[in-house]
Amino acid sequence: MQTQFNSPIQVFRTDNGTGYFNTVLGNFFFMENGIVHQSTCVNSPQQNGIAERKNRHILEVARALLFATKVPKYLWGEAVLTAAHLITRMPSRVLNLKTPLETFLKFFLIGSISADLPLKIFRCTTFVHEHKQIGKLEPRAIKCVFVGYSPSQKGYKYFDPNSKWLLVTMDDTFF
Repeated sequence: MQTQFNSPIQVFRTDNGTGYFNTVLGNFFFMENGIVHQSTCVNSPQQNGIAERKNRHILEVARALLFATKVPKYLWGEAVLTAAHLITRMPSRVLNLKTPLETFLKFFLIGSISADLPLKIFRCTTFVHEHKQIGKLEPRAIKCVFVGYSPSQKGYKYFDPNSKWLLVTMDDTFF
């Protein structure tokens, strides 16, 4: 928040996970920067109601993606990331039919959000172009399945069912 959006963190609220209570993070991050660290009580998710509802919303969309497309359950992480990507780009009544991403960027104009890629259908077939030196009569593309959007690269994420590998590229043809 501070480096990308020039907005200081005032309160940092977490669940009761031990990862946020170690001395390095506590001393450096919270105390030296004047940040108030609040945590919820053990076994009381209702204290974090908004976050719990959003987590449930993301999980419901991810579950719908998995069930509707018959993607194997081991790709659940890709479905969750794609669900979050789609939710931030769908208009919301609460935001007067603006998208959460649009609203966020209105407040943080200096934010470095990567360029949006056109939306694609989860699990659609695609052919990823092969750039290795191959024979003249060998296929020039690998048949893959679209499984999401890369958060760190400008490209789509694909799953190759033959090799069970995930790859990111923009050199593709959607079927």
